[in-house]
Amino acid sequence: MSKSAVALLAAIALGAGACGSDGGSSGGTTAAAPAGTATPTAAAAAALSLTDTGCDPVKLTAPAGAVTFNVDNARDAKAEFEILSATPKILTEEFLEPGASGSFTVDLVAGDYQVICGRPSDTRAALTVTGEGGGQQALTVDSAALDAATAAYATYVNQQVDQLVSGTTEFVTAVKGGDVAAAKALYAPVRRPWERIEPVAELFPDSDGAIDSRVDDFSGPDDPEFTGFHRIEKGLWEDGSTNGLDTVADRLDTDVQALATNVRSLQITPDVMVNGAAGLIEEAAQTKITGEEERYSHTDLDTFAANVDGAKVIYDNISPLLKGVDPTLDDEIASRFTAIAGLLQPYQQGDAFVSYDQLDDADRNQLKAALAALSEDLSQVAGAFGLEVK
Repeated sequence: MSKSAVALLAAIALGAGACGSDGGSSGGTTAAAPAGTATPTAAAAAALSLTDTGCDPVKLTAPAGAVTFNVDNARDAKAEFEILSATPKILTEEFLEPGASGSFTVDLVAGDYQVICGRPSDTRAALTVTGEGGGQQALTVDSAALDAATAAYATYVNQQVDQLVSGTTEFVTAVKGGDVAAAKALYAPVRRPWERIEPVAELFPDSDGAIDSRVDDFSGPDDPEFTGFHRIEKGLWEDGSTNGLDTVADRLDTDVQALATNVRSLQITPDVMVNGAAGLIEEAAQTKITGEEERYSHTDLDTFAANVDGAKVIYDNISPLLKGVDPTLDDEIASRFTAIAGLLQPYQQGDAFVSYDQLDDADRNQLKAALAALSEDLSQVAGAFGLEVK
C-alpha cells in the first residue's frame, strides 16, 4: 500500500466520528447513527446501527471503491450485517453480538445494493454507490477453465434444486396428511439438497429466512413469522403432532418453489462458488456444531454431511486449477475432506446418521476441529485464484 493510501485511511479513521461512530473493533460500542439519511463523503466511511426494527439509517450513498462500514449492534440479540447486490450476490456477511460493534471494509462498484440489519424481514437500508472504481480482480488461473468449473457447479445446483422441490412436496404431503412417522423419516433427506447448496440459497434472503430460520430469530415458537422446516421440525419432534401445521407446510412448498425459480435463473459467479465452499464449512464449525439448528430432531450429522458434500463438489470442480497455483493447499484440502469423512463414518447408519445427542463433548470437539481446519484451508482458495475473498 502506498504512503498516500495509508494517509487516506488514517483520514478515514479520523473522520469516522462525523458519521456517528468511533470505528471501534467488535466487542466495543459505537454511537448509533441518527435516523434518516447518511451520505458518506469521499472518506468512504459510513455508520450503521442494527436496531430492533432493522437498519438506521435507511439510506446510504458512497463512492465506488473500498468503503468501511462502522456497524453497531443496538439489539438485545446477535444480529447480522449483510450487503446484497442486485445480481444477487452476498458481498459481506457479518454477525455481531449484542452491544458489539465492528468495522468492515467492502470493495464496491457503482450500483444499487440492499443492506440487511438483523433478519431479512427487518427494515433494510438502500445503498447507492456512484463513480468509477472498485471490483478490480487479477486472476491467477485461466478464466475459461474457471468459468467451466462454475458452469459445472451451476448444473449441480440445479440438480439439487430439483431434488429439493420434489422432496418438499412429498414432505408437505405427509405433514398435511397427519402422518408424523412418515414426515419424520422424510425430514432429514429433504433437507440435504438445501444444505448442499446453502451458499446459493442464501443469495435470496427472503426465501432463506422463510425456509430455514431458527426459532431464535423470532419472539418464540408461536410467532406467526416462524415458518419453514424448523417450525415443522418443532411440531413433529417436540409436540409429536402435525396439528396446526397445514398452513406452514403449504407456505414451505410455495417458498421452495419460489426459491427454485430464482436459483434456476441465477448466473452463479466464480467468487460465489469458491467462497461458498468455505462459508458452508465455517457455519457448520462455528454454529451448527452446537446442535442449535436441528435442536428438535437431532439430525445434525445429516446436516454436516450435506454441507461437506456441497463443499466437496465445489472443491472437486476447482481442484485442477488449485493444483496449478498452490499444490500444497490442494493436498491439504484433500486430506481434510478425507479426515472428516473418516470422523463421520462411524455414526452413519445406512443412508442416515445416528442422533446427534449420542455424541459426547469429546466427539463434537473433534468434529469441530476438523471442520474448522477445513474451513480455514478453503478460505484461502479465493485469494489463491485472485478472486475477492469473502
